[in-house]
Amino acid sequence: MSYRRIVNSPILNRTAEKLKEGLTKVMAMDQVSWQKELPLVQLNKAEDLDRWVVGSDQDIGGFSSARLDVTPEGTGVFHGTLSQQVPTDNKIVTSGYAAVRTKKLQPTLFGESFWDIQPFRYLALRVRGDHRKYLVNLRTSSFIKTDLYQHRLFLRTPGQWETVYIPFQFFAMTNNGSFISQHVDMDREEVENVGLSISDRQDGPFRLELDWIKAVNTENTEGEFDKVNYGRYQVQWQ
Repeated sequence: MSYRRIVNSPILNRTAEKLKEGLTKVMAMDQVSWQKELPLVQLNKAEDLDRWVVGSDQDIGGFSSARLDVTPEGTGVFHGTLSQQVPTDNKIVTSGYAAVRTKKLQPTLFGESFWDIQPFRYLALRVRGDHRKYLVNLRTSSFIKTDLYQHRLFLRTPGQWETVYIPFQFFAMTNNGSFISQHVDMDREEVENVGLSISDRQDGPFRLELDWIKAVNTENTEGEFDKVNYGRYQVQWQ
């Protein structure tokens, strides 16, 4: 391997970015400045599709279908047809599932990479949906890979673009679609991926357009802290 190829190695570039982030935090003595937003993913061009995985019960013999495409207007669209029909071979007993999620972030020489959303209050999604019901899914570095943090994607204006804000603390842990009765706080420093799934188990077509997903604060929030300005002074409390 040539010196040039080593220098331009993607894993070394990602490692350098991690080093830069770590040094910045150390130099700031862990007093990370307020951030308005952290872009997680966007769907505006065909290359962005490489960061996503699409699945449905068709993968295990069902009859639902799902696709993720980029529209001519430059936005993503998660669409397909949901079917409750169960195959006659008895290999599966329930059907009617479709979902999309991002792939895990590329590793560095330090190991796996994650999104650190601890400094933010909300997950924000720029979407245009139909009248179907959808869930937003977050996966963290849990020991149990079937664990998910989920929240309903409430659409106020189906058929129109809108930005939906979901407080991170409102996400509930589930396992294989069932809610965990004992609350477990999300590890917001190690988020692996974000995704969407259709949840109403109704036969028929669905369509959800997506522009971007971000972790955000408002002007008056800093993670789970609220900020109030009194002239020259700024007060924070939890």
